[in-house]
Amino acid sequence: MKQLLPFKVGYETYALPLIEVQEVVENQIVHPFPGAPAIIAGAIAFHGRIVPVVNLSLLLDFPVGKIGPRLIVLINKRGPVALGVDQVRTVINLEINQTNQMQNRIERNYIDDVINWDGEMISLFALDQLQNELQSLCEQRGN
Repeated sequence: MKQLLPFKVGYETYALPLIEVQEVVENQIVHPFPGAPAIIAGAIAFHGRIVPVVNLSLLLDFPVGKIGPRLIVLINKRGPVALGVDQVRTVINLEINQTNQMQNRIERNYIDDVINWDGEMISLFALDQLQNELQSLCEQRGN
């Protein structure tokens, strides 16, 4: 059984493994981060650390706008980094298997899998792909 944290970006619902999430914060001031790649919306002060904020709306090719009012701060090997999202929902407990995995889904960037949760399609966000993208951007900036 996995615990997932569902969240919305634009009109789509995504989810992250709860074990990757440190905290969800709201109404943080996102400070500009001069010279950062476009997907980095800025940075926040979080428990005495400077944490970059990823604009998921831009990363996922939604119409460009402000980053969401809620930030999901990641931990473990992924963090510290915050993801700007529009809405965070209640944690769900789910056994992922063939009965709830969507069949014939389209391959998309930043999506590991798509599941059906009570009739709603939820895309499992690909944190490894995000981490690789951020690392690649940092390496390009270092050259």
